[in-house]
Amino acid sequence: MSPFNYTKVSSESSQPESLEQQPSKQIPGRLSGWRKTAHSIQFLRWPMTFFLLTVILICELSILHQQSIPLKLGSEANGLLPEFTTQKKTFHTDKRYASDHRTTASINATKHQWMDLMPLYAIAVFHELHCLMHLSGYIDKLVMQIRNRDFELDEGAVWHNDHCFNYLRNALLCCGDTTLEGQAQTPELQGVAGTDGTGAVHVCRNYDEILAFAEKVRLTDAKEHF
Repeated sequence: MSPFNYTKVSSESSQPESLEQQPSKQIPGRLSGWRKTAHSIQFLRWPMTFFLLTVILICELSILHQQSIPLKLGSEANGLLPEFTTQKKTFHTDKRYASDHRTTASINATKHQWMDLMPLYAIAVFHELHCLMHLSGYIDKLVMQIRNRDFELDEGAVWHNDHCFNYLRNALLCCGDTTLEGQAQTPELQGVAGTDGTGAVHVCRNYDEILAFAEKVRLTDAKEHF
């Protein structure tokens, strides 16, 4: 008899245990819920994609809109006024806007010519015309005083003159008209070398359109006055 006792090992127990985890039993209710969720997500995929693309497009357009847009010369910086057309215009001497500096009738007629150019102003060009009208009137008054040997000085008018000279200087530098001016066309200056600005063709804003717009939207029918 052998000194060693052997225990019979079952062949079934000697097989190594499977390393693969046996699949757990699925709970029908939970499986159904996940399927519904996945189906919902799949259904919403394209609408959500379209929505996000729309948001991105809006953001891009907003950024582009905020970028600096070239401003047209003489236009309103905030876009509150419409755009006006331009036209070629030749400068000529117009004696309606200068009096004879002698008679009250001529001075008053000149005043009315200036007043008819503009309503009460808030648009810059009317302010500029107001200043020219004031300077013209001041010269008339000053010349008449000198003729009558009246040397009383109106200090308030002098201050107004200074304001207008400064304002018109800024307006001229702002617009920077670069028209090339040739020989003067005024008959009195024929044969004199130089220019007085007459005869040159300028590219101008259409003043009739500006005036018509201002009169259409104005709050009052009042006219400018001295």
